[in-house]
Amino acid sequence: MSVQATPFGNITFPEKLSKKRRSAILRALAWCEQLARESEAWTVQQSTHGERLVRTVNGHELAVFPMVAANLDAGCGAGGRFEARHLPVEVNGMRVCVAPQEGPSSVLHTDFVACFLLLCGSEEVPEKSLPHTLQRSLYPEKYWGRGRSRFNPVLDQRRRDLQAAFLAIVRVPEDAVQHALDTLNEEDWALLRDSFRWPFHPQAARAIAERLLGEHEQRDENDIIWAIAQIGEGGEGVVLDMIRNLVATSNNPDIIRCALNQYPSTDAETAWDDLNGLLDHPIQTLGWAVHERLALFEELEERLIERSDMLLEDDPGTWLERRLVIWLSHRQNMDVWVRRIIEELPQHELGRFLQRIRTYGSWFERWAKEKLSSPLEGVQIGIVEASKRNMSVNHGQLWLPLMKHGSGEVNRVVLSGMRDIRDEDAYMLVDEVWHSPWRFVLRAAYMLVPHNFPNYPRMREMFEAGLRSPHARIRLNAQKHLDRMNKANGL
Repeated sequence: MSVQATPFGNITFPEKLSKKRRSAILRALAWCEQLARESEAWTVQQSTHGERLVRTVNGHELAVFPMVAANLDAGCGAGGRFEARHLPVEVNGMRVCVAPQEGPSSVLHTDFVACFLLLCGSEEVPEKSLPHTLQRSLYPEKYWGRGRSRFNPVLDQRRRDLQAAFLAIVRVPEDAVQHALDTLNEEDWALLRDSFRWPFHPQAARAIAERLLGEHEQRDENDIIWAIAQIGEGGEGVVLDMIRNLVATSNNPDIIRCALNQYPSTDAETAWDDLNGLLDHPIQTLGWAVHERLALFEELEERLIERSDMLLEDDPGTWLERRLVIWLSHRQNMDVWVRRIIEELPQHELGRFLQRIRTYGSWFERWAKEKLSSPLEGVQIGIVEASKRNMSVNHGQLWLPLMKHGSGEVNRVVLSGMRDIRDEDAYMLVDEVWHSPWRFVLRAAYMLVPHNFPNYPRMREMFEAGLRSPHARIRLNAQKHLDRMNKANGL
């Protein structure tokens, strides 16, 4: 058995597992980490199955488990909680059945997770592209049922009868409200609520939602969450006041999270009065969601910095502490906190943290030089990201080993970071990039150097070296640059 560090935790590979299989699993986990980092939609949380990636969709918590997928690919079990040949995904803590449509597949579970992160990585999740089981779990107001349910002919007929009766009056919102909330019993209303095609009757849906929000203290949490989803971002006046009130006063975290997603874009002072008290909510992910909402108001930044400092002093817990330090580091010197955290972090978590912080002192260069030989690409990229705006660092000397020995992605990140450093340091790094075997790195260099460093003394030599590239497009691109230089010099 061999233990391997990954961006999401340590994995133990059986001795019989081939090197090719191990490399494929680690590569897929690296893709997962990169996709989650670049989309900014996913939040990392600890779980008993390694780190999980979480986001909110339509007021529901969607979670996927990369380490479960990796263990399934390695032939190890997942404690009976997740099945092989299924995507390890949960909605509101409940496992949802998501499997290949064509039956058992040879594709890695970790590759499935990477595809899923890409599919759900945008701000608006393309619900029509989701597997039908997830549609039912994330959008119960549009897709009846949850997960795979056995067909119940009695219940199905009852649902059809309820819908038929409701369709006869749905065009008059007042009648729809009275029928849904006064005539039907609770079970029939819940069945209608979760199965009716509300998007085709928005006026009735909004009228019912307004009534439910007005009676939120007496209503079931599922009613409130459904009502908030129907109001969406188009609410006005008293309805928005109801949503604001729910955010500020509700004791139900699911309702708060759902209401926060639809929180109206009010003025900064109103938002501060409504949300400030939730920053230290015992559910840290909810407190952080409030923090992100308040951070959208530039005029609140000074107060939010002061409040964040106070939260840090109150020992908020590891997860929230790291996010507060990351956010504050881009606004003030947080090197004391950063130094302590990076010494405590395990290697597989270090890269993700470094890629999000900003450092200020010369200490970081000394610390980073000891980490340059890290086999984890994320750590190497993190060294670049954390130091690129640190003016106490000699960027040329620090980044040169990464440009010489790092992967193509590390080279690309170094090139991107060169926009913020001194010309002399940049020239040293550009001298090395000529020899890159990666076409995408050379293309990035050809776009960056002429634009950002027009006085680079070896510009012609760089493009002449490009003429000897094995890649036809690189040779063509280099020739175009040389022709442009010759024309400018009258040659």
